[in-house]
Amino acid sequence: MRLTESHAVAAELASTQIQSLANEIERSEKRVASLAAALSFAGSEAERLADETAAETVAVLKQSLETQALELKKAASACLIRERVARAGQLDEVRVRVGALTETLAVNSVNLKMSHKQLRVALATNALSDAASRGCSLDRQVAVLKLAAEGDDLVQAVVCTIPTRGTGTGTPTKEALTSRLDDVARAARRLALVPRNDDGTNGSGGVLTYVVSHVASLLRMRESAFRGDTGNGVEAALAVAAAAVGDGEIAAAASALENGAAGSAAATACAGWVTDARERQRLEMALTVLRAHLAVETATLA
Repeated sequence: MRLTESHAVAAELASTQIQSLANEIERSEKRVASLAAALSFAGSEAERLADETAAETVAVLKQSLETQALELKKAASACLIRERVARAGQLDEVRVRVGALTETLAVNSVNLKMSHKQLRVALATNALSDAASRGCSLDRQVAVLKLAAEGDDLVQAVVCTIPTRGTGTGTPTKEALTSRLDDVARAARRLALVPRNDDGTNGSGGVLTYVVSHVASLLRMRESAFRGDTGNGVEAALAVAAAAVGDGEIAAAASALENGAAGSAAATACAGWVTDARERQRLEMALTVLRAHLAVETATLA
């Protein structure tokens, strides 16, 4: 009986322990389930955070790459602009150099043409001067100078003032005019005393009149030389002309003779010399202007 009761107590105790163990197991299972749920939630959260972090990282990286790409584009653009500016500067420098070379070539070409033209004008002027110094005909030299100075208005205008007398005849030189002045003076003195008609022509006193006028001119010349004066009229004009020729003033001598012999028969004797002297003066002036013009043109080209 007691064994049965003991077994019943033991069974009850075992049942209680088994129930307690079952409860403990149930609680453990609940804890495990709760832990599993927590772990699952934590995993989900971790996954979500990882996804968000990855997305944020991708966005940051993308933005960084876009920023870097933009900076690279800006740098490339700036480099391209600098390169283009540098090339433009180099091209401008090349253009300036080419322009300078072109201008230099153009100037040299013009100067070469001008120097060639001036050389031809100079040679023609020298030929003209040489012929004039020898009292030769100037027709050919004048024609050559006109052709060489085509387009030069100054030279053309000066050439038009040069006296020409045709082939074989030239303007007398200063030496020739000086030598002729003595003969002109003698003829003028003889004719100065020939009486004039009412119409201004020479008188018709015959040979005796001219002989007497010649003797009178000799006496008058000697008397003037003895007294040391020249008097008025032809004698004064001859003295002034002689002094002017001595000073190289051909034009002044011509004016003195023309004015002093005016109204007398001596004007005929002086007319040819006066004309030749004035032609020589015009010729000398023309040559002086031509030489001065050539000097200025040569200095300009230099």
